[in-house]
Amino acid sequence: MLILSGDHIYKMDYAKMLKFHRDKKAAATIAVLQVPWEEAHRFGIMNADVNGVIQSFEEKPKEPKSNLASMGIYIFDWKKLRDYMEADDADPNSSNDFGKNIIPAMLNSGEVMVAYPFEGYWRDVGTIQSLWEANMDLLGQKPVLDLDDDSWRIYTRNPVMPPHYVSLTAQVTNSLVSEGAVVEGTVTNSVIFSGARIEKGATVKDSIIFPKAVVGKNVTVEKAIVGENSIVGDYSMVGGPVRPGEKVNNKLTGDITLIGNDVTIPPRAYLAKGAVVNTENPHQPAKEA
Repeated sequence: MLILSGDHIYKMDYAKMLKFHRDKKAAATIAVLQVPWEEAHRFGIMNADVNGVIQSFEEKPKEPKSNLASMGIYIFDWKKLRDYMEADDADPNSSNDFGKNIIPAMLNSGEVMVAYPFEGYWRDVGTIQSLWEANMDLLGQKPVLDLDDDSWRIYTRNPVMPPHYVSLTAQVTNSLVSEGAVVEGTVTNSVIFSGARIEKGATVKDSIIFPKAVVGKNVTVEKAIVGENSIVGDYSMVGGPVRPGEKVNNKLTGDITLIGNDVTIPPRAYLAKGAVVNTENPHQPAKEA
């Protein structure tokens, strides 16, 4: 039985992993890859021997002993998985979680569990930083994640819109501009989604503009994410330097400025690096420049 997580971006031939699982006669096989040590605390971490047999597992450890991270891709022997899930469901103290309960229970029972080593592109987009990085990975003459790979086609929802339009006043460099988008300003190193609009005099750099968002006239957007259907009012600054005395709650975003979905930023507003504005929780309301 193959179980996948929904917030990861990768290319994998599951048939190879299934063969590995069968060859090892495993009760469970978990796809793994090495992540930077500074990010290991974000993942389920495996400790495996030279044959790939998992010796221990830690779910998001504060002090990881390994940087071999679970990719959230599992193959189980269905009958065994069912037995462990039924036992877990009957436990009132269980969190009913794969990482916290099912996998440790199988390890403690001595089940054969193996780590399938994966080499290739994979990114967990569970943080604002990783979401931004995944989009930036699409750019360049030789992008890290190549959407134009005939050997491995990637399909997605098609909005069925007219071709994108780049006006005479526009300049577009090293960017992806989706269908239905209109660009009248300057776009550099950015991803512009379908139906988005970059108006005359606007500058968008190192940013993601989601579907049907509008970047108004003479707006500057730097290293930011602008959510779907949002509007950035004319003459605004998004992603500017933090000004003296200004406080920005950037624990969520680092130096990426985030505008949520369906947000309207008033004209001449100023959003510093790392600011967050959304309709449900306005961490950092827009201020006039």
